[in-house]
Amino acid sequence: MPRTFFCEHASSKSRVLVLLAHANGPVCVQAVFTCRDAHAAQHAARLLSSAALDGALTERQEITAHKIATALPDAPAASFRQALEHARAGVWPTTATALFSWPVDDPLEEPAEDEPEVPLSATRSPKDARLADLPGPVVRVVQLREFHVYDQAKVLAAATAGGWEPLPDEELGEDDPHDLVGAVMFAAETTGELPGMDWLTDAQEGQLLLPARGDEVADWSTEPVRINFGTGWRLEQAANPYGASPRNPGATAAVLEEQPDFASLFALPAACDCEEEDCQKCHWTFTPRTADLLFSALDELAEAAYDDAAELGERPVTQDDDGAWGFFSRLPQVTWRQNMQWRRNLARACDDLAGDLRRGTWPRPSCAAEEMVLHLALGDAPAHLEADDSAHAALPKHRDDYDFDACSDFFFQDHDVLWLYDSKYSSDEADDAGASSSPPALHPDNWFEDFLNVPRRSAERGHRR
Repeated sequence: MPRTFFCEHASSKSRVLVLLAHANGPVCVQAVFTCRDAHAAQHAARLLSSAALDGALTERQEITAHKIATALPDAPAASFRQALEHARAGVWPTTATALFSWPVDDPLEEPAEDEPEVPLSATRSPKDARLADLPGPVVRVVQLREFHVYDQAKVLAAATAGGWEPLPDEELGEDDPHDLVGAVMFAAETTGELPGMDWLTDAQEGQLLLPARGDEVADWSTEPVRINFGTGWRLEQAANPYGASPRNPGATAAVLEEQPDFASLFALPAACDCEEEDCQKCHWTFTPRTADLLFSALDELAEAAYDDAAELGERPVTQDDDGAWGFFSRLPQVTWRQNMQWRRNLARACDDLAGDLRRGTWPRPSCAAEEMVLHLALGDAPAHLEADDSAHAALPKHRDDYDFDACSDFFFQDHDVLWLYDSKYSSDEADDAGASSSPPALHPDNWFEDFLNVPRRSAERGHRR
């Protein structure tokens, strides 16, 4: 069964590949077609992945697929059309010799008799150790995920093809005779995606466990581990149409408690007014008040982005929307045809930068997507200053308060991403399966490529919702 499609690019050609899963062995890679047009190959891989995941393409995606097939030479075009049929069906025809199966008695899986297998974690992090016995910090992360199964048969078939086995019949109840829960749990532990299933919720809570506070690892805990994810954000939004936020009088106490203590996180240096050129104390300071407004701007952008991504789905933003999509309408036009997952990742970029502030560090963009949202947040931040905000008024004052121009100078390596607002890059590239007019590094498909000189974000982090 096809899991996903991706590309391999060389100087003279590009090759589209499919990742296949089957029941009797590991996933494997198989070539689909080769062409000289890297842009067309990348679009083809994305469309094939959508077809494999959803079992169909949208009307607009079908139009794009037709354009790609028309642009390709006859042989790769025929392979692309055939691959689309297989992806929609969710079954990939192949020969038995093309799939590797595990040997019944694999010698590599059994440790030698004279060399007993001892997992490294058994010496580094013993499973029976109490919190106080572990030499390093311990972080507890609890994750909440919800999935909507709209095609049960397809989910069960895809999970089986990936190596999942249902519980024995005697262990299954009447409400779940096919072990659908087990199939979805299998997906959640691997890629988080299966044909016939949509991801609804992905939230997580984390905390540092401290022995001095009476914390203990779960296996030794005398108290049950409880995590409160709060009430649903849609319910809160319905109850408070203006949105619960630290700057909204209708915000809940739980939201108010989440506001970081910027006075401590960005403690001000001792005052100095000498204004001598070499005086370190006179240098620019990122102040608590500046951090507070920037944090609120990033938080509001994240909320708007998640809302708009959910409402837009796979539909593009258009000129006719007249700015209805408050977040995505503000982006360069070359981004308007990106898919929902791309938009959710951009919402997460806002949270990633807000997380930098929550940890007491300057926001440091790690990719072009974070550069773009930080530009937007710096532009929005001054509007978050309200005269009746007592929490903000309590923060210490400084001469560098609200100097967002200086933030723009210090937080970025360059401002190249703003080139995409230039008229020569503003045309809608998604209509063209050929060469892109924007620089490759700034193409929206590459916005989440990590900068090599900045620490990467954790690949395990989830989305707010």
